[in-house]
Amino acid sequence: MAPDQRRPPVRVFRALNPLVRALLRSPLAPLLDRRLMLLSYVGRRSGREFVIPIGYFPRDDGVLSLTSARWWINIGERQPVELLIRGKRHPATATLYTSPEDVAHQLCEFVARYGPKAARGLLLGLPGDRDPTDAELSRAAARTAVIQFHVDQPT
Repeated sequence: MAPDQRRPPVRVFRALNPLVRALLRSPLAPLLDRRLMLLSYVGRRSGREFVIPIGYFPRDDGVLSLTSARWWINIGERQPVELLIRGKRHPATATLYTSPEDVAHQLCEFVARYGPKAARGLLLGLPGDRDPTDAELSRAAARTAVIQFHVDQPT
């Protein structure tokens, strides 16, 4: 990964998440919610509720999230979740893409839809000035998960 694309340490996210959660629930949400949403889900083993801010990209068939963090392992396939997007709550179900081949395919579709500049913003080591090569997609896919949220109507 290029030096300018290093992800902040996990402890930085953990420290900032309470502030980001509060902002996304407040009247100041428009400052952050263009590409951030709150994901609420119940842990598979613990039964504990988790609420985390994550990046998202709207699609015709739902909402897409790409991550190199490991929170997704706590979400089972087709588990009900709730998304808070622009002040509206959306019940949804998650489809996980974790195999490198599936993730590479999803990343390729992401670049085609949103462009190389948006792909670079994912901080996965993808170029921002051109379409990524198959090798670059494979390297990024090896450390990434893609979560497709199929969204119901807002409540």
